[in-house]
Amino acid sequence: MVVVEVVPWEDEAAVRLRVAQQAELRDRYGDDDIGHEMTGDQIVAMVVLREHGEPVACVALRDASEDLGPGVGEVKRLYTDPAARGRGHSRRVMLEIEQIARGLGWDRLVLETGVLQPEAIGLYLTLGYRSIPNYGEYVDEASSRCFAKDLTSGAPQRVAGTTAPRPRPELVEVGWDHPDAFALRVAMREFNVGLYPEMVDPDEPDGGFASDDVRQGVGALTTWIARLDGEPVGCLTLRAPRPGCPAGSAELKKLFVTDAARGAGVARALLAAADDAARNRGFTSLVLSTGIRQPEAITLYLSDGYRPVLPFTDPAGEFLLLWFAKPLVG
Repeated sequence: MVVVEVVPWEDEAAVRLRVAQQAELRDRYGDDDIGHEMTGDQIVAMVVLREHGEPVACVALRDASEDLGPGVGEVKRLYTDPAARGRGHSRRVMLEIEQIARGLGWDRLVLETGVLQPEAIGLYLTLGYRSIPNYGEYVDEASSRCFAKDLTSGAPQRVAGTTAPRPRPELVEVGWDHPDAFALRVAMREFNVGLYPEMVDPDEPDGGFASDDVRQGVGALTTWIARLDGEPVGCLTLRAPRPGCPAGSAELKKLFVTDAARGAGVARALLAAADDAARNRGFTSLVLSTGIRQPEAITLYLSDGYRPVLPFTDPAGEFLLLWFAKPLVG
């Protein structure tokens, strides 16, 4: 039997679970968690989940309105005992906290986790949290990733339309340096500059694109161009694993679809081609990284079977990346 209850901050079971959570973070990161000395000040709810009477999961809700604005709460100290993981307990206590926040009239929740906690990142993404810039004491912490969820928005409504079915994309395998592939990567670069202006190198005449494009092409196994009505509208490259990638994996790079072609199944067709090609080459998984300001891309990868994983590139200074992997089965 599972029971979820709100308890005082100093409840014995809650304290024991929080101490275990901090010990686990210390083991993972080699140091105390930022804010490990947090007290019950501003905590409005401490939730404990009991399984057959034993406390096995917890989470806290902090009033963050003073720091982050009216109606904002912060999720703190989410933890499930390792022996009780895989049974949905973290999801249950998170949903309980969200209900409490709604009952208080709050409209937004924020939280922080670390790049060495891919399971937590995966949970938050599937609960509808989206990446946001690091806030407060986490602003300069490269290993931190911050997320937020709007509690007031409902499910998106489908609007009936009469748009005719779009043609299926035609995929063509080419080399990394094929002119169409290069032109699409240039278009991708222009798109990314709008999202990540801080990535532009001011000392390079092209913002560093040419030199970075050469680096990205190292190890390219094959590149696909997607065409609609003969026009190149998307691209993707399968690259050999670099140092740090999991054993048996290949890496996806430079998935891009032009604005005009979005919604036509181009990205999914490219991902399916990469799956088949990687299997045929004997790879057992695919990995990729994407930026935190691309929720549509993250949603696509999650729906295609990718899940957050430990960084397979050096995370130092990489404030803007999330890392994903997908097993290749069948």
